[in-house]
Amino acid sequence: MSKHYTMRERKFSVRFEPSEKATVHGGQVAVAAVLEQFGLKKHVKAARALDPRTAKGKGYEPIVYVTGILFSLTSGGCSLKEVETLNEDEALKSFLGIERFPDESSVGEWLRNVGEKGVDAVRRIVREFVGWALERAEPARYQHGGEVECFFDDTQLEVYGHSFEGAQVNYEG
Repeated sequence: MSKHYTMRERKFSVRFEPSEKATVHGGQVAVAAVLEQFGLKKHVKAARALDPRTAKGKGYEPIVYVTGILFSLTSGGCSLKEVETLNEDEALKSFLGIERFPDESSVGEWLRNVGEKGVDAVRRIVREFVGWALERAEPARYQHGGEVECFFDDTQLEVYGHSFEGAQVNYEG
């Protein structure tokens, strides 16, 4: 791979466009704003383990992989293939300042190449993000009955009770 891909700084404005220029990822503006406030690009760049490239001026920078994975997951994606499908959305790529997202095999190769040190770097960034977010959020936004309860599943739950004893899945399946 000889071309170099990175994430450019960008300015954006909101305007009404014909539907063929619209993006289904419009809600990702909020995700992008939070990640920018957190300084995700700076955190990823500081994590040297996330850049296994020998030629730093070629290929995808780590922020492109991380952004692709994050935005595919926050858009409902569940596989590495979803990163590549983000290339179909010109408005999203323009908004994020990314010329092209990597394909499925490139994402998989990057994940293998970063290895255990890369996994540790991602864990560290996630912990820093969670700490950063909790410092800024009102406790009532993430506490239930005075306690922090976390669900890492997209299943919607109907809950009641101090310890979620009345939790029930709200769909058939």
